[in-house]
Amino acid sequence: MATFQSIPRFLVPRANLLLRPQPRSIITLPAATIFRYASSSSNPKTLSEQFRKRQQQQKTTPVIPQPDKYRPPSHGARTPRSQTEYRSYGPSLTEEDKLRMRTKKYPNMMSPEGTFSHWFLNNRVIHLWISMGILVSLAITAWHMDFMSKTIYGELIPSRKEFFRHPWESSSRFIEVYKMHVAHQTQVVQEKRLKKEEEIEKRKQYRLERIREAEERGEEYVEDPRYYIGEDGIRRRRVKRWFGIWE
Repeated sequence: MATFQSIPRFLVPRANLLLRPQPRSIITLPAATIFRYASSSSNPKTLSEQFRKRQQQQKTTPVIPQPDKYRPPSHGARTPRSQTEYRSYGPSLTEEDKLRMRTKKYPNMMSPEGTFSHWFLNNRVIHLWISMGILVSLAITAWHMDFMSKTIYGELIPSRKEFFRHPWESSSRFIEVYKMHVAHQTQVVQEKRLKKEEEIEKRKQYRLERIREAEERGEEYVEDPRYYIGEDGIRRRRVKRWFGIWE
């Protein structure tokens, strides 16, 4: 006879609850095995839990101390290779290898010894001659531009074509024009100097005339304190000086 446990549930007639087959009771575990403490979680949140987990890891996993500096085994730790006899890997270089390396042209590097470019780039006399030539040409050009802007005899100076066709005649003509320019500049400076001296003499005579008129009236001549007479005889206005420097 089949028992109630072997009969399927859908074949059992509906009846009282007591006649229905009861499922097997689940064995309940103690409360201590159901609840998990916070320390057993994989991601601790509090500082105490993290500290406890770190202590457990330190007890189980060995920690290797980190070296102060990585040193490959092929290099010495005491003396650098550049300070020893073996500065390059491989066999030592022969005299032929050194001569070949000295005269070999490498890309993106200076020219080797014995070539024209090496002699040209390392010759100080050539560099001095080039630099002085550039400076002298710039000075001559600046002087010529200043001379052409100030002289009144610009039309008498020969052109470039005349210099190329008749260099000696053009040079002598240019020297004569330059002498005329110097004489004219000297005359202009002398005229300015004479005019300045005349103005100084006029101021001096005017001052003496005012002094004579004051003596005839029986008064004392008092100069205006706002003005003074300089060493060159020019009457200038007194200006207040700041710290004895600025006016």
